[in-house]
Amino acid sequence: MKLQFILYSFFLWMGTASSQPIKFEVNTDSIIGKNTYFWKASGTDLLYALSEKQSGQALLDRMETTKSCIYLRNHYTLSRHIREGVEVGIHVYSEDENGDPIYDFTRINRIYGEFVKRGLKPIVECDYMPYQLQQGATNSNVSNDENIGVKNSGPVDWDKWHDLLVAFTKNLVDTFGAEEVRTWYFEVWNEPDGWEQSDIATFYKLYDVFVDAVTSVDPKLKVGGPACYHEWFMKEFLDHVAYGTNFVTGEIGSRIDFISYHIYGLSGSWLNNEPVIKPQVQRFTQSVLWMSRLLKNYENLRGVEFHINEWGMSSHYQKTVADYPDLIYRNNEESALFLVKLVDCLFAIEDNYDFPTNMLLYWGGAWEAEKGEFFKGLRTLTTAGNIPKPILTAYEMLAMLGEDRIAVKGQPKGGRLGVIATKSLNNEIEMIAYNYNETDEDTNISDTLEINISGLTNRSYSVEEYSMDRENNNTYRAWVKQGSPNTLGDADLKALQTASELKATKILSRNCTNHHLKIITILPRKSMVLIKIKN
Repeated sequence: MKLQFILYSFFLWMGTASSQPIKFEVNTDSIIGKNTYFWKASGTDLLYALSEKQSGQALLDRMETTKSCIYLRNHYTLSRHIREGVEVGIHVYSEDENGDPIYDFTRINRIYGEFVKRGLKPIVECDYMPYQLQQGATNSNVSNDENIGVKNSGPVDWDKWHDLLVAFTKNLVDTFGAEEVRTWYFEVWNEPDGWEQSDIATFYKLYDVFVDAVTSVDPKLKVGGPACYHEWFMKEFLDHVAYGTNFVTGEIGSRIDFISYHIYGLSGSWLNNEPVIKPQVQRFTQSVLWMSRLLKNYENLRGVEFHINEWGMSSHYQKTVADYPDLIYRNNEESALFLVKLVDCLFAIEDNYDFPTNMLLYWGGAWEAEKGEFFKGLRTLTTAGNIPKPILTAYEMLAMLGEDRIAVKGQPKGGRLGVIATKSLNNEIEMIAYNYNETDEDTNISDTLEINISGLTNRSYSVEEYSMDRENNNTYRAWVKQGSPNTLGDADLKALQTASELKATKILSRNCTNHHLKIITILPRKSMVLIKIKN
């Protein structure tokens, strides 16, 4: 009988463990695809304003240090807007007494400069319409219950709108260089689903004019949209892009480099109502599969990138756990596990349906940190004291995965137990094993995983574990142990900062026999572990 060395990774947890281990096979010789890190993206309505404040700067610094984010997205790039009592938009356009345009790109250049110097990249939303170019009699975005106070309309002067887009784009290329800006994404608008259907042709013209303006500066810039959240809207938009008459060229079809879509686990307007709705990863995977079916109908759109450039377990970022107790998942480890399981399932769709998700952008920033309020249940990445919530820790764990994805056999994707496995360029192995079912109530139960790893070449390895459970690498649970203090003055901030630093919970040296290594780990329900097998 071949000897196999067994690594036992026992979590210190009171509860019942499954007697029979659930087995996974990881073949390090079988590379199934690139790890595209498509989840390295974030955004918020307040991003521009926060980027100029200490709370936002701290988040950007952490993203740079942990390499947990690449792309950032914000609304109101071309228009002013007050939200939460602060100016969240950019005042780029005005007119003199003769009605001639005046451009001011100083502030947006400064903000994008904060991104670029940290290796971060903007998704440039070319919205909304500046006040002087708004049509007077327009309705608000009536179909959007996120309370975004914008007007969906075309400009009063199409030439001035086109000229603004050209000037803005040229300014970006001149400021940051063509090679850098070619790695960004330019997006036409945000959530035009509320556009009056009787005027929908105006939105299609808005898109065509946008594409013409941006690509006239540099044809290698990436343009797309529509950033909608209804499948019916997406279909009508794609019909125009694929088969409609272009409002600028007069020819059939419009250029599109990426298609953007928004998915939330549930609408915040359904909270505290019956029937109870629990956010589930399956909601996202089904939506993506429906999108893959829809896009296959458009032969000329094959190869266009697919972006989910807003997602969250629940919409209505401003609602708090005090009023809506179900939102506890925006504070604790559940949102972190939801993210990891979602990433695993989206990779499965890529592998099984040949439909990759090229971006998964979480809509959450640092507003709790800015307000100095701990774990209020807002959809944010950080809380008071710039302490990361568990979901940000999950992003940092995912960022530690390697460049190539390797084959995993075992449980079907989308179930309770899962393993994401990767291989780095130096042949080291990284895995995240998780135990998460969205409807679990009893978290005192644990499950035993047996992970058999083949194809290893060295005789010995250092094995590092980074657990996230209710005891380890979990800032929310550390805060609860302090008595859930409300303010910075009441909290032991140093202890929370220590809890926010991702630390190995176990480091062991293990020998390998016949190119195999067996790892047995006991995972409590709603927990996960990052395992690094290092040369």
